[in-house]
Amino acid sequence: MRDRTHSQEIRRSGIEKRARCHGPHAMRARSLLKIAACLLSATALSPTGTWAQTVPSFENDPGVTVLDPIIITGRRRSEDVQDVPISTNVIEGEQLRDISPISSNADIARSTPNFSFVERGGIYANIGIIRGVGSLTPVSSDDTSVSYNVNEVPLSAFGLPPTTLDLERVEVLRGPQGTLYGRNAQAGAVNFVPNRPTFDREFRLRGEIGTNGWSLGEFIANTPLIQDVLAGRLAVQYSKRGGDVPNVVIGGKDGDVQIGAARGSLLFTPTDDTSALLTLNYNRYEDSIPLFILRDANCYPCSGVNPRFDVKSETYGADLRIEHAFENFRLTSVSSVHHTPIMDSSYDLVDALVYGALGLAPSNVNTPGADLSLSHGEETTYFQELRLSSLEGSAVTWTGGLNFARSELTVDGEGKNISPFFAAYSGQRHTNLTSNSYAVFGEATVPLVGSLKGLIGARLTHEDKDASYRYLGAGVPGTVASHAQDTSFSDTYFTGRVGLSYDWSDDFMTYATLSRGAVGGGFQYFPRNAPYGGDEKAFPTSTSLTYEVGFKATLWDGRATLNGAVFYNDVSKGHLVSRIPGTYNFDVAALDYESYGGEIEGRVQVTPELTLYGGLGYTHAELTNVPSNNSVGAVPGNRLPNVPAFNGHIGAEYRVAADRFGLTEGAFYANASYQYVGSRAADVENSFDLDAYGLVNTRLGWQGDRAEFYVFANNLFDERYEAYGISFGPTVRAGTGRTVGIGASVKF
Repeated sequence: MRDRTHSQEIRRSGIEKRARCHGPHAMRARSLLKIAACLLSATALSPTGTWAQTVPSFENDPGVTVLDPIIITGRRRSEDVQDVPISTNVIEGEQLRDISPISSNADIARSTPNFSFVERGGIYANIGIIRGVGSLTPVSSDDTSVSYNVNEVPLSAFGLPPTTLDLERVEVLRGPQGTLYGRNAQAGAVNFVPNRPTFDREFRLRGEIGTNGWSLGEFIANTPLIQDVLAGRLAVQYSKRGGDVPNVVIGGKDGDVQIGAARGSLLFTPTDDTSALLTLNYNRYEDSIPLFILRDANCYPCSGVNPRFDVKSETYGADLRIEHAFENFRLTSVSSVHHTPIMDSSYDLVDALVYGALGLAPSNVNTPGADLSLSHGEETTYFQELRLSSLEGSAVTWTGGLNFARSELTVDGEGKNISPFFAAYSGQRHTNLTSNSYAVFGEATVPLVGSLKGLIGARLTHEDKDASYRYLGAGVPGTVASHAQDTSFSDTYFTGRVGLSYDWSDDFMTYATLSRGAVGGGFQYFPRNAPYGGDEKAFPTSTSLTYEVGFKATLWDGRATLNGAVFYNDVSKGHLVSRIPGTYNFDVAALDYESYGGEIEGRVQVTPELTLYGGLGYTHAELTNVPSNNSVGAVPGNRLPNVPAFNGHIGAEYRVAADRFGLTEGAFYANASYQYVGSRAADVENSFDLDAYGLVNTRLGWQGDRAEFYVFANNLFDERYEAYGISFGPTVRAGTGRTVGIGASVKF
């Protein structure tokens, strides 16, 4: 209860602060802002940001409508995002509905400057690259540079993508977040914050129907069970989209997607100082999206696999958050167990179009069930964090604690009718990976002189990992009859950050930070060497240093915000995966690379009816100190894969009271956004570039107190963009095409 009350107090104080008339300090702030804007001119300053929420005008200035402050908890406490010395993008309110359930991570990335989501498909559900830092393909469930968190619990890289069901907001924190988020936050963190139960009764239904078989149904119920003591909330959602990639071999269309999600939560508040939140969740995902298709096919996008690809995942779990405010500090416990019993895939390794283009006869590529790779995985994760933190209003704000995380991953694979070319996929494979991570951490913000504040944080992490591989051959030439390996890995390393921030006025602050990030080493889940009788080697821990300078400004008497930052990343032994040239096998390469650039983002309430928002990011990322004998064909100076030089978005919403048109209640609204992703290298070899693309999304509707009706178009101009690629063919993964539909919701 106290957290939510404190958030409301921060929001109110922010509104009042932004409504003040600006004096001499504001004039000085605007001058400094111009200097900072010049430094960031390489990123072509452009408005960006988060969906603008408006609040009533103030009595002393009835003609002003200001932006509602955005409150985040990225540093484990409630803060106005404009006061946080971290480059941050927040998606909240109505903008969350533009995040599709079938492409949540990709849509969030396209709405965030300098964020790329690798739409790899299959089990690779949570793969992010921020500011050029990240892995193209994680080789284990904890090998990722961007930490995806729901209810403060980190998700597996192989877990289901976070659902957009019943969210309060999504926070994207750029730059290493190793102090509070630990390993796997080398590039940043993405926090999904669901709505908590409240002590108000609410029931809501929403439905959508559209082209390409699109349908969505959602039900949300919230009710007090014991007033001011116990409340419950239930959210259920199902969505489906038909395939839109013609299959020229077996007919029909590939690419259908079905997603089901459910979340139930109980909030217990026996006193004002104590709360407990229990959350149960369930998610299921199925798709037949082709993993790769021929880029230059006359019928692009089209597929030639037989049978269709088949991917299924299912997960369920429980999270418990207990919090108690003592006289001088706050105690928080976060506990979680998640189980993924289904992580299944069936891939036809031979696409008739791809291999036909390579000169193979149709009789060699169209045999049903030949060169078929089957995989079944299961994972259970455990998470426990205990932390102490300062109370609201403390002069020195601090957080410290202990953390434990464990993963138990099992993957079984089998190759059916495998030809010698795909020998690495032959036989039967069994992998067990177990990982234990222990950490102690602390971070504090300390007032120094006047408006100057110091930031210091550190985390010590120790990891133990065990791997067991078993292989039974199928007689494919060049492979062994069997192979077994048991091995282990351990490491201890530091992450953290130091920095300074200065509040030039109530509305303008600058900051500079130096951060150290890391991604733990370990073992890959797929035994690439076992079919040939070789052992799997551990990949090393990757470490990085990040230098960042930024500013945050509130302008135009609270009607606009403008935030920007520049950065430099120096990454050692980054985990990169690429196809071994001349084969269909892949290898892990630990290579050094660097990236630098900047982002600028803002939002503006032009009039009480019109809001503009947008953002632009620039990143240059390239390999450095590459050994000449590496296995993946990389050379110094090659661009990092899947990192566009430029990406950005711009949008607008217009909302007008319905009484202008003779209706007694509600408002009409229209919004549109454009998302741009520049060209980027497809692989470490830089064998070819994926084309740049732009997506347009629109929505038009009427919203009242109890009901809403709207029409929408996602990817309005049906841009079939290239989401991912490999040099063989070359082949790419095609992005989702246009969806046009109607929707309605009702509250009762």
